[in-house]
Amino acid sequence: QIPELANRIRAARREAPFAGAALPNFFRKLYGAGWVLVGDAGYLKDPVTAQGITDAFLDAERCAAALDEIFRGASSFDEAMNALQRTRDEHALPMYEFTCQLAALEPPDDGMQQLLAAIQGNQQLMDAFAQTYAGTISPAEFFAPENMNAIIAASKGVR
Repeated sequence: QIPELANRIRAARREAPFAGAALPNFFRKLYGAGWVLVGDAGYLKDPVTAQGITDAFLDAERCAAALDEIFRGASSFDEAMNALQRTRDEHALPMYEFTCQLAALEPPDDGMQQLLAAIQGNQQLMDAFAQTYAGTISPAEFFAPENMNAIIAASKGVR
């Protein structure tokens, strides 16, 4: 769609070998007796969606709030840490799964191809799709079957 760029790419040559790194994506228990993990220490995902630092800040903020509850006597350590673990997992798991899928570098499946075709040219939907990468819309919300079906149906003029 961009002839000048296509010509430059066809004329290009690789200057060095491609390099990459496989990361061990994981979730760990968030806390134990006298310790709490935040950021990549608690769970790690491939950097393809660039969410690591955002997650670390969210974890630290939530951890500070949980510790405040403990120190004020509003919750026991186990109650506050269990709630922190649940909150972290509920928030992080959809992006974790989305990131692991993207990091596999596999071609998009039929459903994703249909979705991409359906959002092409619709700025609001393209923005929402980009927001899943930015973490401002949860992949669980955007890729929910009812949302995907509505997007695809709307692109075909079906209500």
